[in-house]
Amino acid sequence: MTVARTARRLITLPIVIGWHLLVLTTAPLTLPAAALVGVLARSTRPLRTTALLITYAGLELSALGRIIRLRARADGDWQELVRWFLTAAYESTRRTLDVHVRLEQGSATAADVSDADGVVVLARHSGPGDTVLIAWLLVHYRLQLRVVLKSLLRVVPTIDLAGDTLPFCFIGANRSAARRGIAELAGGLSRGEAFLLLPEGGNFSHKRWVASLRRLAASRERLRLRRLHRNRHTLPPRVGGVAAALSAAPDAAVLFLAHTGLGAEGRDRPWWRLPVNQQLTMRRLFVPAARVPRDPAVVSHWLDDAWTRIDTWVEGHVAMTTITSG
Repeated sequence: MTVARTARRLITLPIVIGWHLLVLTTAPLTLPAAALVGVLARSTRPLRTTALLITYAGLELSALGRIIRLRARADGDWQELVRWFLTAAYESTRRTLDVHVRLEQGSATAADVSDADGVVVLARHSGPGDTVLIAWLLVHYRLQLRVVLKSLLRVVPTIDLAGDTLPFCFIGANRSAARRGIAELAGGLSRGEAFLLLPEGGNFSHKRWVASLRRLAASRERLRLRRLHRNRHTLPPRVGGVAAALSAAPDAAVLFLAHTGLGAEGRDRPWWRLPVNQQLTMRRLFVPAARVPRDPAVVSHWLDDAWTRIDTWVEGHVAMTTITSG
């Protein structure tokens, strides 16, 4: 273990554990207070938000205990840990916030995905929380996950500790290093495994959307700019990581995953405003390995075309998502 990693954990573990214990021990006070605020505000959101924070604190502490026990064993089932955590997180969200996932009729089936020699999952990224629901859907179909994550998520102790063993790739601002890490993780992808990548690189926001288009203009990628500037619900996908994954996994199929998001009009939402009484509609498009391009020059146009189709789908489906004040 590196010195930097040890130093980080000496800071993050006590802070996070202390915070979660505080949330749990003060629950008898915070829950009635949140209920009173909700009555005054005529909204269930304060109570739901507080209840979810308490539930998550318990879930995180339980996960840390499981991780510590698994690290002490040579034969621990780490993928079962992932399935347990994502299932518990989804069920807690469904019960507390009344947020649930609906797979659109006509989407690729679990059989389509499971029969492939590994699948690279390319999903849109509209706001905080959607990635957990995407990952839950994949493990719900008994797929083992390989996941690309931002290095910043190392500050979350459960992710940090589990990342020593689980097939996670933590990437930062260095794009060359990110592509190498993605290629290394995608290599050897086999049946029953899913490689989850979010090509947009971050949650959608109008500011990021404008900045992304300006970067395309500055880099003289005028052709991509013309292809993508009309997309108003998605960010331009980053080709480098996708091309690296597809080249490293030449026998893998691709699963495009579109969803309606948990924010207004299918776009972003403030991280602190939890969604209530919402349905996340998902659409899965399966592309067999034989139809997936591997040449980076071809991947760019292919990916942009797919992302434009996703953007059009989102625009046509956001009216189906009910957003209420709770």
